[in-house]
Amino acid sequence: MSHIVVIGGGVVGISCALELQDDGHQVTVLEPGPIGEGASWASCGSIAVSEVIPLSKPGIMMKAPGWLLDPLGPLTLRASSALGVLPWFLRFAANARASRIKAISEDIAALTLPALADLQVMLARYGLAELLRSTPVMELYDSPEELAHERGLQDMRRALGFQIDEITGQEAKEMEPSIASNFACATVFRDWRSVVDTKRFVTELHRVFTERGGTVKPLRATGFLRNGSGAGGVRTDSGETIKADQYVLAAGAWSKGLAGDLGVSIQMEGVIGYQTSLTAPGVDVTHAMVYAKGGFGITPYESGLAVAGSIEFAGLDAQPNWKRAEILVEKAKRVLPGLQTEPAERRIGRRPLTPDTKPIIGTVPGAANVILATGHGQLGLTLSATTGKLVRSLAAGRQPNIDMHAYRADRF
Repeated sequence: MSHIVVIGGGVVGISCALELQDDGHQVTVLEPGPIGEGASWASCGSIAVSEVIPLSKPGIMMKAPGWLLDPLGPLTLRASSALGVLPWFLRFAANARASRIKAISEDIAALTLPALADLQVMLARYGLAELLRSTPVMELYDSPEELAHERGLQDMRRALGFQIDEITGQEAKEMEPSIASNFACATVFRDWRSVVDTKRFVTELHRVFTERGGTVKPLRATGFLRNGSGAGGVRTDSGETIKADQYVLAAGAWSKGLAGDLGVSIQMEGVIGYQTSLTAPGVDVTHAMVYAKGGFGITPYESGLAVAGSIEFAGLDAQPNWKRAEILVEKAKRVLPGLQTEPAERRIGRRPLTPDTKPIIGTVPGAANVILATGHGQLGLTLSATTGKLVRSLAAGRQPNIDMHAYRADRF
């Protein structure tokens, strides 16, 4: 039995840990923060399998400069971070070409097409099937022109094998009676799902992991010890050095610095996403929804109604700008006229976003006993089980059933 240390106990890290545990390894997880309060805690909680079009999609380069200059826009950049993220944005712009968008979408789809089934199998294995809702997710449009503008992208998704239906505003109202009555139309993502609560999702996976003999240590990894063939240990903020046979780097936005300690420069930024949990919303909602014009999602959780979205480039130690969360909640009243916005609990999560929107999964060049599982951006929850399966194969030296070349660490 080999010993594997997983650095990061978020949804991706704990999914990898469970898969490795099932493959017969002794697994230790390092997670310095409160369990279940990582990036996915502040998300929409959607299993967004057809969200495969990269962030650099058509038209974004025309809108991005205005957004970046607006501190309350859907995508913004704090002035203090501008110089540091310039290399990221240059690579982001290079991925805005039509040929790159198509290729990236195909690469992401290779991961997301099996993602829902992988999640369902994983949850059933551990007796946690109730953590996943059975209802699809819908996107609401104010006008037919908005949907027409997106139809080319929706057709691209359909061509890749995803199930997307167009319905009228009235049909959307029949599906979800609490929404406003004047939406022009909607799309229904038939193969999307949402979780009943993101924090419970992660904490339940941790419970299963520890009950099966896994170890979780509340330590932050600060760097690696090197040996001739890779990593000889991981240093922690307690002064302890933990040695293992293999290491999985799944520390989300904090993976970049740790990878650099191994001599690997990865292009990834920890962007802030905001979520507000409304514990007494005053409306009944059964479907997770996306408001196209607003660029945010609304999801019913066991703990309340979540309003989540926004992309803000800021340093890992930057304080949140809660005004951004407040604006999303105000916009949510357009979707749900009866929405009550107090009491509210506000959250942030730092999502590890690469310039091509693809995750980084694979062994570290020059350190064969270290596997990277990071850079999932807004798809961490969606791809958690799939990433775990891939890491399980890589750790065992087996060829995964997906071509891993597109997700390699040195592609930048």
